[in-house]
Order: sequence, then C-alpha cells, then structure tokens
Amino acid sequence: MAINRPVSLPSVQPRKLRANSPDRVSAVSSDSETSVDNLEEGFVKKSHPKLRWLTAVVPPAAKGSRPSRTTSAFQRWKGKQQRPIPKLLLFAIIASVAVIVLASLLIYYIIHLRRLIPQSDIQKTIASWGLSNYPTQLVKTLPADFSRDIEPIPCHSHNDYWRHVPLYDALAAGCTSVEADVWLFGNDLFVGHSQKSLTKERTLESLYIDPIVSILSNQNAPNQVTTTNGTLSSTTALNGVFETSPNTPLILLIDMKTDGASTFLAVLEHLDPFRSRGWLTHFNGSAVVPGLITVVGTGNTPFNLLVANTTYRDIFYDAPLDELWGDDPTSINKYDQLLMSEKYTRENSYYASVSFQKELGNLWHGILTPQQVLTIRGQIKGAQERGLKARYWDTPAWPVGRRDHVWDVLMREGEGALNVDDLEAAKERNWGG
Repeated sequence: MAINRPVSLPSVQPRKLRANSPDRVSAVSSDSETSVDNLEEGFVKKSHPKLRWLTAVVPPAAKGSRPSRTTSAFQRWKGKQQRPIPKLLLFAIIASVAVIVLASLLIYYIIHLRRLIPQSDIQKTIASWGLSNYPTQLVKTLPADFSRDIEPIPCHSHNDYWRHVPLYDALAAGCTSVEADVWLFGNDLFVGHSQKSLTKERTLESLYIDPIVSILSNQNAPNQVTTTNGTLSSTTALNGVFETSPNTPLILLIDMKTDGASTFLAVLEHLDPFRSRGWLTHFNGSAVVPGLITVVGTGNTPFNLLVANTTYRDIFYDAPLDELWGDDPTSINKYDQLLMSEKYTRENSYYASVSFQKELGNLWHGILTPQQVLTIRGQIKGAQERGLKARYWDTPAWPVGRRDHVWDVLMREGEGALNVDDLEAAKERNWGG
C-alpha cells in the first residue's frame, strides 16, 4: 500500500530588483504617483478656508489617472490669476476717488490762475510791482478803466502799509478805507508800525499822497465834448477811485504816532496836493462838503487843535466809540451824555472807534453773548445818532469761523467800516446779503 507523503515545495524568495531594472522603475513611479495624489488631496482638504476656492478651479484628478505635471501647474497658475470680486470693487472705488480729486484740483487751479490775470490797472500795478516799468505815480496817463469791475465794499484796510503793495492791494479788494501810521522826523512823515521799521523810501507822499494824486488826476481828466453846433467844450467831472461808484470817497485814516501838535501841523501841510485840487471833504463853517478823499486823524491827533478853526477844516476826528453809548443811560449821566453829543459830531468827526477786545472781551464759546450784542447795538446806535461811522478794531482774526461770526454780527448791526486784515476774505463776503 502506497503511502502519500506530503511534498514540501521550496520557498520562493522575492526576487531582488536591480536598481536599473524596468520593474523597479515601474514600481517607484507607481508609488510616487500615489503619494503625490494623496498629498494634493490632503492639501486641498486641509488648506486654509480662503484657499478652498481653488477646488472649484482645479478639480481633483479621477482615481486611476493623474494629469500631467504641465497641465496641473497651468491650472494652479490660472487659478491664482483670478482676483476676488471685492478687491476689484475696492480698486475701482479708489480709482474713481483719485480721478475726482485730480479733476477738482485742476478746476481750482484754473480758477486761481484766472484771478491772477490783471483785469484793471490797479491789478496790473500789483502784478508788476517792483519791475522796472511798473505803473506808479510817475506814469502821466492811466487807462480810463483804472478800477474796472471792482465793487467798493465798506471795509477798512488795517495797517495798510504792511501790504505787498500799499493802497493798491486795498483798492483791488474794494476797500474804501486805508490806514497809515505816520512818524514826524524833520519835515518828513515816515510810514511804519514802529520807529525801527521806518525807511526813507516809505513816506506818506510815496505810499499814499502821490499815488492818489496820479489816480484821481486820471479819473478826473478833462473830457472833450462835441456840442450840437459842432464846437468842442471841455468838462471836468469829479469821479472817485472806483469806476463803478464814482461818488464813493476814499477814506485816509492817519494814525499820528509822534507829538500830536507838531505832527498834526505837518499832516495839514502835506495834504496840500489834495486841498489845492478841491478833492478833500471839508467843513466850511456851516456844513460838511463831501469830496473825493476824507482824511481822518487818530492816535495822537489833538482834538482841540483840530476844531480850533471854526470856519474851515479838512481833517476829521476818530471819536471814542465807547463814550457814545446809545441805549444805556446808566453808563453815563444825562449831563455827560449831552456834552458828548455836542462834542463829537459829523462837523468834526467821521469815525467812532474802539478796541473790540478791550470793550467786549473774549468769545468764550465762539459766539457773542446776548449782552455783548446789546453793547455793540448801543454803541453803533450812539455813533449813528451823531452822524458817525462805527468801527471796531482788534477784532478776532482766528479761528475763521469765529472771525466770520463777529463780522456778520457787526455788519448786521450797522457798523460803518469793517476792520480787515485778510483782504481776500473780505472781498469774498456776501455784502449784499
């Protein structure tokens, strides 16, 4: 009987692959592809939430197949080029704002440059000041439209001699009043805010008297008129500085800094070019005769010397506004009030002025209090009752909102001349409103 004995098969050992054998290359390639697929799938699943939109751009490769490296890199690059919509919207908004700002600046500079183009001879003088051929008082003839398109406004050019071009800057803005501080040394009247600022070139003649003579001589040149019978007749019409308002006088406020009596007599002498031409507003002993120029003395001007001549005077006084109370009889008794009303009248005075800061104090909340407004109203009324023009100096200049508030209240209450340092701001005010 045959016995079936188990047959032991020889164990089969795995065959070692050679490094360069085709089978080893296939195995490594297969393992690498599987690993890359797993890494890409894990990267997409575990990536930052903001990067999940990439799954919509580069879909995962189907199992058993893998896109080529060139295709996968192109898809990733394509996805990165797509910007989110919010970023594009923000860019569009910023670009639009930039275009609007640049257009606004362009329009502003066009308007600003147009303002710099001289329209009248006053503005031409300012534009060419300091050049060898600029028009000054030495020019014999000036254009007929010397102050064309300039509307006079009730403003006073405070410390006018500080302007780039004294007198002309104020006239170009439309101011009807200018101020000159004078110092007497020898026979000359020098103009300046302090003694150390005086120079021999800046005198009352060079800055004011001679230019005004030149301007008004041109404004009042004889005109040849042809009559009905063919003959020529020469006429002279008195016209002031402003073409648009020939009857508006120019107010020359002279602040006398040196000794009152001697300075007053010197000023009287220096005004002869105006006096001899019949241009000065004057008192003839019974009434005030209006002229093209009204001279007002302030500072050390001696009132008693000013009124000494009872038959003729052509310098008027700057009366103290704080003494001309109109509404509060308790401020001074009736006897003193009667004396004040007789002392300062339109026959000897023109302005009535006071320091705003000293008389009314600060604006604690940026606006005038009711009591301050009542004080202004009473003082302006007191000046008006005597035929004088009220003027407050040392008004707040900053902040601009506070300054404009004070200007509005003063003009609404009837101030005769607004004391101004910023001529451009005054020119842009709505004076008719």
